[in-house]
Amino acid sequence: MSLGIGHKRKQLTFVAAFLALILSMAGKADAGVGMLEQGEHLITGNLSFTSADKHWDVSRHTIDNLCKARNFGLTAGYEYGWSYFHTVYATLGMGYRRCGQRGLAGPAVLVTGNAKGLADIELGVRTRFSGHYLDSAAWEAFLIIPTGYDNGPSALGKGALGAGLGVRFSSDRSHNFPFRTWRIDSRKWGWKAGSKFTYFFSGKGNSLRSYAAIQYAVTETDFVRTGDYFDLRLINSVGFARNGVQQQIFFNQVASSMTSSDQTSIQLSYTHSFIGTGWSANILFGKALYGRNAPISWYTGIGASYRWRD
Repeated sequence: MSLGIGHKRKQLTFVAAFLALILSMAGKADAGVGMLEQGEHLITGNLSFTSADKHWDVSRHTIDNLCKARNFGLTAGYEYGWSYFHTVYATLGMGYRRCGQRGLAGPAVLVTGNAKGLADIELGVRTRFSGHYLDSAAWEAFLIIPTGYDNGPSALGKGALGAGLGVRFSSDRSHNFPFRTWRIDSRKWGWKAGSKFTYFFSGKGNSLRSYAAIQYAVTETDFVRTGDYFDLRLINSVGFARNGVQQQIFFNQVASSMTSSDQTSIQLSYTHSFIGTGWSANILFGKALYGRNAPISWYTGIGASYRWRD
């Protein structure tokens, strides 16, 4: 009986890490507040790898996993500038999650198996703030649509309909906000920040994800379409339990111990824009620093984007 339960539970190992990686990489090659000009198209693709051998339990203690996480993810996105004030977008994630033997002796502790397939689809619209913040702030509304997989424990998404709201902010070189006050060279430095809340309609754990980043230009850049720059960001993701139940993440934890979860990570990326071609490429590395009911993971990824106009 215990082996059967363990087999089911292992299928959930590091779903949170995979989903968090999708969120952090979706649209990564596009900087700023994610707004396109009217008639402008943008496609993005990102390939990622996540690894973790330990996790933080409900008391934030470090515990070995019986299953090593060696996960691959792929996200694809499309955005369109419907008008100057509105950008519509869609994102789809795919993944492969593999677990192997932890290295303990005896056949009873052999942990094998994998899960692969589609994650959830996100459809949304972003809208510019008006007035002084036209180019430096936007809000977004989105819908999460399950992809039709069965709603079992091995699903790579939540398996439930969801909706959410988010906000994005960034520096804007056109009026040097807030560099005019800070007396920082806006040609070399930039910043951005954002937050999004997702609500699920069928008892799944809701989530809140926030980030703050500083950017440094290596060449002349607008931190969106031209030049080369580094991006260093701090990311915090929180999963909220509903009715005392949170989707279980680790098969070697008892379900009754699962409440809310959180993870704080640091991420460094480098973006290169191929001037005059519409192409951009980026590479990133990230590491989890602190959390509860969350994997102590590191991840890496590469991405590319292409933009064009009608």
